[in-house]
Amino acid sequence: METAARNPYQIFASSKLPTSWESAFQANLENCPKEMRQQLEAAWKVASTQELPDRKNENWRWMDYRRLDLEALDLNTSPLNLTVNLVEASAPIPEGVIISSFHDLLKSDESLALRLATGADTSEEAVFAALPTALASDGLVIYVPEDVCVDGVVQCIINLDLENKAALTRNLIWLEPGASLDLELLWADDNPKRSGFHNGKLDVHLGRDSRLHFDERQQLGLKTWNITNETAHLDTAAQLEWNHVAVGCDTSKSFIRVNLDGTESKATLNGAMFPTDKQVVNLDTRQNHWAESTFSDLMFKSVASHEGRSVWHGMIYVDPKAQKTDAYQTNKNLVLDDSVDMKSVPGLEIHADDVKCSHGATVGRIDPEELFYLAARGIHEKEAQKLIIEGFYNQILQSFRLEKTRNELKEQLLKRMDNG
Repeated sequence: METAARNPYQIFASSKLPTSWESAFQANLENCPKEMRQQLEAAWKVASTQELPDRKNENWRWMDYRRLDLEALDLNTSPLNLTVNLVEASAPIPEGVIISSFHDLLKSDESLALRLATGADTSEEAVFAALPTALASDGLVIYVPEDVCVDGVVQCIINLDLENKAALTRNLIWLEPGASLDLELLWADDNPKRSGFHNGKLDVHLGRDSRLHFDERQQLGLKTWNITNETAHLDTAAQLEWNHVAVGCDTSKSFIRVNLDGTESKATLNGAMFPTDKQVVNLDTRQNHWAESTFSDLMFKSVASHEGRSVWHGMIYVDPKAQKTDAYQTNKNLVLDDSVDMKSVPGLEIHADDVKCSHGATVGRIDPEELFYLAARGIHEKEAQKLIIEGFYNQILQSFRLEKTRNELKEQLLKRMDNG
């Protein structure tokens, strides 16, 4: 195997995918419907002919996956382990709404499964964006028909089998025009004490005048590795609120893209990270404004302790046709000790002249005056720090729909102060 020592820029144990994955692709190709084969072949060509990313790629320069040995992992080809709950609802899920694994949808409604799969955006040029299209054996599919509103919150829990395995998932959320959905998606690990790798792709399609509130929680095991590419396309007047919290994994890299394709589409993105105990969490966000009178607002916050590493890349792109764009991005970071490493890289690329765009990033420590104020009222320093951090995250956590989820996330984030 080619080792990282031969290339100072290399961040994976090998510069190429395992050769054994070729046979897995051929098996996947033979088992998929013929209507999807061209799509899979194109994706495999992208994934198999390129070298894996290295530090010469700006998006990957602070990542290190050399301890991840893809050659030693078996590919997980089992069906998706999906649990679905409907919470705080006064009515059942309406007829026509699909919440299923792709494997099951192919059996129950092949024509819809093929329409969604072939209609999703697969024009990816990066290895780990194309790989799930080529190799995923299953994934989550959510479909809401035109003008259908789902009452309550649909909660989907995906338990991945990552015990010495590589799991690849291809997932799709599709709302037809006028549809409305509140969704919580939890990524979990069947055996969090074992090491494995997840490479996922998520495509979100929002039709004209549709609305999606999307709460996403990445809570994979702390010995696992994760790379995901998640993209949303918004048609005219579509609305998206996307809340993302990354808690799990040894090392995790997630690309989150929002494409405002239709006029008057709106997207709000909130995110939180708290890497500790040598964790590395990297969120790479991009707000792409392709049409007139579009709006986006992003707020990501991070706290790091005990040799944790937090990395955020952000970009607002405004196309020449996207006049009257209104876009913001903010990243705020708290350093709890000298062992941590935090990177914050905001960016603007604007090609229109009638816009309102701004960005900002801060990295700092807890204000000693705040600690003194709380200590003067009899609050121990550790508890005072927790109160300050709870307030720091509050805006993000309050964006999640379910109170139970807000409380769980608060507990998980604050508990990390005791790690290390």
